[in-house]
Amino acid sequence: MWSSSSSRDIPPSHFIFMIRSFSQLTKSGIDRLESGVFEASQKKWKLCVYTKARYNIKAKNGDEDDDDEHYISLCLRIVDTDSLPRGWEVHARFTFFVYDQINDKYLTIQDGGEKVRRFHYMKTQWGLDQFLPLSIFNNPSNGYLVDDTCAFGAEVFVVSNAPKRECLSITPTSKENTTYTWRINHFASITSESVTSDEFFLEGIKWTIKLYPKGSSTGKGHSISLYLMLSAAQYENLNAAKLYAKYKLRICNQLSATQHHETHVEHLFDDPKLSGYGVHKFMSLNKLESGYLVNDTLIVQVDILLLSKVSEF
Repeated sequence: MWSSSSSRDIPPSHFIFMIRSFSQLTKSGIDRLESGVFEASQKKWKLCVYTKARYNIKAKNGDEDDDDEHYISLCLRIVDTDSLPRGWEVHARFTFFVYDQINDKYLTIQDGGEKVRRFHYMKTQWGLDQFLPLSIFNNPSNGYLVDDTCAFGAEVFVVSNAPKRECLSITPTSKENTTYTWRINHFASITSESVTSDEFFLEGIKWTIKLYPKGSSTGKGHSISLYLMLSAAQYENLNAAKLYAKYKLRICNQLSATQHHETHVEHLFDDPKLSGYGVHKFMSLNKLESGYLVNDTLIVQVDILLLSKVSEF
């Protein structure tokens, strides 16, 4: 059935597809035509015309008799989808046209009364199976097929593209090589505000540890501040993805393995300007002599507990 029809003087604003020698299509056994590419709402489309679609009206209504009615069918297909981002979706409202050459008007038929259709990689084509009965189309007095020539058209308006999507992929950590140990010798001789470890790899990701011997931010002057940093080069390797990490920061007690000072931390590394995250007040400076600073050496560790990559799709 027709969705919603009307008549207007103004031609379709996006595309007109004229077909000459229409009768030759039937004689040649051609029942499907596809237009060239046209652009509308910054997307590329093709108009498909099916010249002899069958629709069994009586069978649909429960009548046992077979009575096929043939229709002109129109379909809109989105093309050039390889240029669209992964996981693309396009939500569009479209109108089909057929030109009445006698009255110089365009019969317009809208899909589902301006219903918005969702185009995506599994569904690239939408249309109207029963655009116009072939018996009405073929009758010259209706003006749609005159001198064996006809013209169809389309207007396409994209309501919205796909919403932003993110996929979080959890990477199980291996049982080995999830801990990095950093020995800081001559701790009392450090004069700089902070010290940074060498770069190291854990779970395939390049990190560093940054330590403020006399604290940073709210820990300044009375605490050690400790942070896990994602290397700048690693941000580039992520290709705009984000990295969520759950990890454990630790300062080892060198006199008692049961007295290590540690804190669990969770962070989404999504901003190169804020490449690290940890604890401002990680450990009070007063605790250093309680087995944590031995022979002027401090031992710092990080354990990666969980990693997940957050990327768009």
